[in-house]
Amino acid sequence: MSRRVILVCLVLLLLMATQGFAFLLVTYVVRSGDSIHTVSRELGVSMSTIIDFNNLSNPSSIKAGDRLFLPQPDGLIYNVQSGDTLESIAKAFFAPVESLFDTNNLKSSSTINPGQRVFIPMSVINMYQYVPQSTPFRWPVYGVISSAYGWRSHPVSGDASFHSGLDIAAPEGAPIFAASKGVVIFAGVNGGYGNMVDIQHDNGYVTRYGHMSKICVYVGQRVDSGSLIGRVGSTGISTGPHVHFEVKDSKNNTMNPLSTLPTRDLMYVIRREDDGTSAGGK
Repeated sequence: MSRRVILVCLVLLLLMATQGFAFLLVTYVVRSGDSIHTVSRELGVSMSTIIDFNNLSNPSSIKAGDRLFLPQPDGLIYNVQSGDTLESIAKAFFAPVESLFDTNNLKSSSTINPGQRVFIPMSVINMYQYVPQSTPFRWPVYGVISSAYGWRSHPVSGDASFHSGLDIAAPEGAPIFAASKGVVIFAGVNGGYGNMVDIQHDNGYVTRYGHMSKICVYVGQRVDSGSLIGRVGSTGISTGPHVHFEVKDSKNNTMNPLSTLPTRDLMYVIRREDDGTSAGGK
């Protein structure tokens, strides 16, 4: 990190400490030779955060003179939807709710309203994810299963059709995380799937995430388990905000995603010092 960036960060941290800001939005002017990789490394902000904050459809196309908006410290914004609570937002980010109180100058008695912006620091995102020990994948989103894998009556056409994935309903704009580490092999629009991402995993599986409102990765990007890859939406053929989560084996056959995930009561796990972990949420 350059001396200039270090000084800027120190000033920002001082302002945040004295004025109680949740975060500061920094404007970065792209220089000749910059790439999303170099900006990410120099400012200490993940590539997915940069894509998310700037709605970049082609991150490799940034050029000298472009302005990028970056949060300090690294983190994500969530726009409150009707019916949200701070507890439900914390679960969406697999984060402790106490961190949302502290970061956003809120109290447990505070009310939040639709359209309000809540900042979640990257340091606490996925703190309460369940790390699988015996299954290939973690839950990519916190939500409710709205349609299972297998034969069903199509929710739009009404015809009998085979549903190749698992639909997980969640609020518009909730984060979608990579179910395991791997490489992004598709990121774009794909017919009825709408905005979609495919990840080729190191274990030979491919996972698919459909109906996104926003894509936060690019083809060729290597992601870790829990990396932000997009936001929940209702693009393509969809009746409401949800994630179509699909799993294919090494022979390109779809399989029931539930066989690759921890049990549903382990979507959101609170870690305790006394006994290791304690499950909560559904």
